[in-house]
Amino acid sequence: MESTSAMRILLLVVLLASVVRAQDEDPRKRMVFPAGGTVPEALPAAAQPPEPAARQRAEEPGALIASFFLALKSGQVEAAYDSLIKNTIISERKENARELMSSTKKALDSYGPVAGYEVVDTLQVGTNLVRQTCVSLNKDLPLRWRFYFYRTGGVWKIVDIRVDDGLVELFDEAGRRKKE
Repeated sequence: MESTSAMRILLLVVLLASVVRAQDEDPRKRMVFPAGGTVPEALPAAAQPPEPAARQRAEEPGALIASFFLALKSGQVEAAYDSLIKNTIISERKENARELMSSTKKALDSYGPVAGYEVVDTLQVGTNLVRQTCVSLNKDLPLRWRFYFYRTGGVWKIVDIRVDDGLVELFDEAGRRKKE
């Protein structure tokens, strides 16, 4: 009976030790703040956090798309594109950017204002190329949007945008995926 109790205690100690060891090996770092801590001195300029615009450019494609559709929902087509294409090759091609904004305004006039959107497909090719397909939820009919992103220098940038009313193709693509 006594050896059974000793065995249980030994087993409990081994179990606790393995739990503590597993917590120590956790790749997520824990931050510990000392009680009664002081405010640190200002960081040197090189260590300062990035400006909001720089942080925005480092966002993942999904966050950039969410901001884009939020602006479209507010009826701010130019602001939506300005934010999405800032510091990209698309913004350097001013005529193409103006044409894209103009055609988007015409599409919204035809299909109704954007009430929201849904991501219907994400395709990643390698580690630095992503295509996200979305459907905008317009008043009259939805539109299909394809956003192509390229990660360069650790920053995701939009490299192509396509919009159309090709809803039939979305169903065809979904059907092909189900068969595979």
